[in-house]
Amino acid sequence: MNKPPLKIGITGGIGSGKSHVAGVLRRWGIPVYDTDREAKRLMQESADIRRGLTALLGPGAYGADGKPDKARVAAYLFGSPEHARRINGLVHPAVQDDFLRWAAGQDAPLVAMECAILYESGFDRLVDEVLLVVAPEDVCLERAMKRDGATESQVKARMAAQMPDAERRARARYVVDNGNGADVEPALKELLARMARECQPRD
Repeated sequence: MNKPPLKIGITGGIGSGKSHVAGVLRRWGIPVYDTDREAKRLMQESADIRRGLTALLGPGAYGADGKPDKARVAAYLFGSPEHARRINGLVHPAVQDDFLRWAAGQDAPLVAMECAILYESGFDRLVDEVLLVVAPEDVCLERAMKRDGATESQVKARMAAQMPDAERRARARYVVDNGNGADVEPALKELLARMARECQPRD
C-alpha cells in the first residue's frame, strides 16, 4: 500500500504572494490544489451545491450558461454573516471531500492546498502542516492594488477584515517571507527540506 502524501496548506494575507509560492511548488513538480478555482468548478458541477444555491437564491441562481450568477451570489454572500455561513455550509464540505479525493489520487510524496481562508474555513484540519506566506504590509498593499485595480482604502478594508498575520503566525509552524518574490525560492526549498525531516503524513 502506498504511503499517503504529506499534505501542506499554503495560506497568507492579501498580497502576501501565496499564488507565487504555489506556482514555484508546481514548477518543482509538487501538485497544488487551488481551493478558489476548485470551489468555482464545484459550484458549477455539483448537483448538491446547485440545489442548495437555488434554494437560497431562487431560480436565478444560475445563468443560461449553467454557471452561478456571480453578482447574485456575491450580493447574497456579503449581505450578512448568516448568508455567508449558509453559502460556506454548501461549498466547504464539497471542497473538503474533493481535496481529500484529489490528494489520495496523487502519486507524489508531497501535495499542497492553496487557501486564503485556511484557518477560517477549518481546512487546516485537512493538512498535516501549514506554510504561512508573509510580506511587509506596504508590499502586500501595493501588490493587491496593482493586481485587483483597487484603491488603497479598498485594500486596507479587506486587510482589516481578514485574520491578522500575528494570529496566523501563532498557529503556523512554518513561515516564509515573500517580501521579495525573487528571493523566496531558497528559503522555500529549505522549509520543504525541514518538513520532509520533521513531519509525518496522517493516514
